[in-house]
Amino acid sequence: MSMTLYHNGYNPANSTEQYAVMLDMLERAEADNVLDIAFSEVTHAKKKGRSVRFSRWAIPATNTTPVAEGINNIARSLVPEDIFVTIDEYSETFAYSSQAADLDPLDYAKDVGEVGHDLVKLDRTAIRWATMIAGIQRIFNSSAHTTRNQVNGVITGGRLDQAITILRSAKAKTYSDLKLGSNRVGTTGLMPSFLAFGHEHLRPDFEKVPGWQPASQYPSDIRLNAYEAGSLASGRLRVILSPELEPIADAGATKGSANLRSTTGTSVDVYPIVIVGKYALKSLSLRGSGTRGSGNLDTYTINGPDRVDPANLTRYWSAHWYDANFIAHELWMIRVEVACTAAYQ
Repeated sequence: MSMTLYHNGYNPANSTEQYAVMLDMLERAEADNVLDIAFSEVTHAKKKGRSVRFSRWAIPATNTTPVAEGINNIARSLVPEDIFVTIDEYSETFAYSSQAADLDPLDYAKDVGEVGHDLVKLDRTAIRWATMIAGIQRIFNSSAHTTRNQVNGVITGGRLDQAITILRSAKAKTYSDLKLGSNRVGTTGLMPSFLAFGHEHLRPDFEKVPGWQPASQYPSDIRLNAYEAGSLASGRLRVILSPELEPIADAGATKGSANLRSTTGTSVDVYPIVIVGKYALKSLSLRGSGTRGSGNLDTYTINGPDRVDPANLTRYWSAHWYDANFIAHELWMIRVEVACTAAYQ
């Protein structure tokens, strides 16, 4: 078990100098709630079981044959399409010693909860992103490619148009309605929109696609969340970027001399761009627990002697939650796998 121990205030690089401890902590990067908007939340009552069945009615094929006089058509059957989901359990725990709590000037008891909540948010984003990049419907940077290890180029407007066409052909629902333009100079309205999620590294490549419209040129501040960078295809695709939406390292084609990002320098890193329609993704939380962004989260602070730690030498902060994120409609989301420009000159 990892545990934070008392820190004596010395700089490891200069053990002969005593340093004063500033009690105001420096700013740090906080967790993004970037994927909340992608998942429609469904609640599940406690004490009702770990596994859940979701269903939708399948629409039968059309029938264009006229009825014969006096003869009814054959009756149709209602057929459900079922999705089975199992709720998973997660936890995070921090431990620190009694000396760290009682003697160190830094306030571990005060700050551990804030850091812990950020870690939970990062965990939940990583879990949701893993669900999003596991969808069966995907295309690549080129229509000539059929596997991930062939990815060797950045995103283009043509591939995004292809993805949008696939979703519209499946009658995927948009996240936003038509947004008319305003009388503000330099602004443009937006068509009904799907959402595209990707890593922050992709921003320059998106901005080079013809028709890119930064969020600053929207008719007003109608961003769906703080991470919306802009839109493409006359606003039919609204782009949301975050450094938490990780690429797949070294999964593409051989890099060679191409100016493309690569973790090891051997093969191209593959950047998934997940384009979703509304209700394609669902999250399941326990009814009456937690708030949006934390889900059904319970936190515990353990600070007191017990039979395992009778001298109270170890203090704990712990978080516990249940999570179930699933693809409710495979045909209402699609993944475009591309490379990413390494550096712009």
